[in-house]
Amino acid sequence: MKRPGGVQPTLLLLGAVNGASFGLLLSVVAPYMYSLGFTGTEFGAITGLSVASSLLATLTSGYLSDSLGARKVVSAGLFLRAVAALLIASGSAIVMALGFLLQGFAMGFTWAAASALVARSGDDERLHYTFSYVAAASTLGAAAGSFSGFIPVAASQWTDMPLIEAYRLAIAGLAPLSLASVPLALATRETGVSNARRSPLDAVKAFRAIKPLRILVAYNAVVGFGAAMSIHNIGYYFAAKYGVTSAEIGVVTGLEQLAMAALMIINPRLADRIGSPLIVYLALTSASLPLLVAMTLTNSFAVASTLFIVRTVLMNAANPLLEATIMRLIPRDLRGSAGALMSLSFTLPASAGRAFGGALLDLHLELPLRATAALYAISITFLASRRKEIEAWIPAEPVTPGASSPRRVAAPAR
Repeated sequence: MKRPGGVQPTLLLLGAVNGASFGLLLSVVAPYMYSLGFTGTEFGAITGLSVASSLLATLTSGYLSDSLGARKVVSAGLFLRAVAALLIASGSAIVMALGFLLQGFAMGFTWAAASALVARSGDDERLHYTFSYVAAASTLGAAAGSFSGFIPVAASQWTDMPLIEAYRLAIAGLAPLSLASVPLALATRETGVSNARRSPLDAVKAFRAIKPLRILVAYNAVVGFGAAMSIHNIGYYFAAKYGVTSAEIGVVTGLEQLAMAALMIINPRLADRIGSPLIVYLALTSASLPLLVAMTLTNSFAVASTLFIVRTVLMNAANPLLEATIMRLIPRDLRGSAGALMSLSFTLPASAGRAFGGALLDLHLELPLRATAALYAISITFLASRRKEIEAWIPAEPVTPGASSPRRVAAPAR
């Protein structure tokens, strides 16, 4: 059986299972905490702990991924995530805070290492296919997990179980789902691991040598702050403004993920036809901005959720194209540590953005979304102005292990 785009089946399954875990948590955690009586400020501060604690783990993850192999680091992160789910399900503010802190460590270990694993699992020339197909598998899993937001509501209605207890059981059920992903990570093959002691400064040297990486760090920082300020709190926004439960939020997230997965599969071919993954990325993300503002101008959940679905699909479906472009700039044996630095450029501003956005929710529900639209407009315009400069640095041939920096080539004709 031919693998889609040459992607390893274990990697596709890993993405699908992890996506399902993410989708269910996204549907349940906001209404769960809202039902427990957390304010917007408290919700933003406590869930924001996971972003803050991921920072140190991300740096460690990148270094270990280059030295030991990304699949081992991903496995460690999945184990930590299972423990975190049990703590978050407790319902105690202090224990939940510890759970979100641990979840941050788990995310930090998993994010950078998973990106390195994908980047070292296939050929560089088809990396935009590899990232897109793995992301599509993860997104389809997230859709299944999101639609599962109906389960706690149905269980509560059929068994007379309090809804808040059904939420608690759903979150606790994420622990075995995370553990089931560990064998898939260990079975995935990766090439380009140095298996040697490296200095964490090697990745910093690569950033100094490859100018486009500094451009992309600045872009990531603004987008990270804006996304955390509103999009990461969107479940609470919907629950507070429209009084919806995990069922409605799950449907919104599930439909969004299904549409996103379909577009992710199409995007690599579209990028090949146009000749630039970055052009596709910029076109889609730019089209999402008016919809984000329009969400704040309606009092209908049906209209707002439809706008949110289309906006999120346009903003995020092309992310694998951007990630593949970034990884092609980085030598294979540094893709863990350099990818971790790139991840930090997003998560560090996000750690402040979520708490800040939560506070804005208490002032006016629409403020975070409108501020995010403005930040996105600035960052996308900046990236578009530097597109040719970034593409000029992509190596004409694959970056081999041990190379300190790619050879600069002329940008393709437009």
